Amino acid sequence: MEKLVNISDIELGVDASCWQDAVKKTGEILVREGRVKSEYIDDMIETVENLGPYIVLCPGLAMPHARPGGNVIKSGVGIITLSEPINFGNRTNDPVKVVVGLAGINDNAHVKVVQRIAEVFEDETMIDYFATCNDRRIIMDIFNGKEIKK
Repeated sequence: MEKLVNISDIELGVDASCWQDAVKKTGEILVREGRVKSEYIDDMIETVENLGPYIVLCPGLAMPHARPGGNVIKSGVGIITLSEPINFGNRTNDPVKVVVGLAGINDNAHVKVVQRIAEVFEDETMIDYFATCNDRRIIMDIFNGKEIKK
């Protein structure tokens, strides 16, 4: 399997003041790592403002993203764990502890990355595990398909 996540794609214990700040900090990883233009961060926030907090996929996990397009340079993810959980406005799945920002260069790449993320979080204990993990390498290895003993 090709590598989805690099250690530099992950930040742990991030302070965020609101859901927009959490999305922005996740997007800043994507910008810093050369995956998206800075405008993509605005696209992600605007998507939630227009469509609602559907990005909170399950209890504790948000996956902000925007449509593939001119602001995506190459596919990838940015992952943060939050120092304090944040409400995104999703009554069923708030508060969020882990944010996985997603950028897909095209629809096919977007779907492949989403499928890999879904595989990781099929194990519902992963969200709490990531939220309390203090080793970026472990999170990277899990996303890249390496078996980890928890």
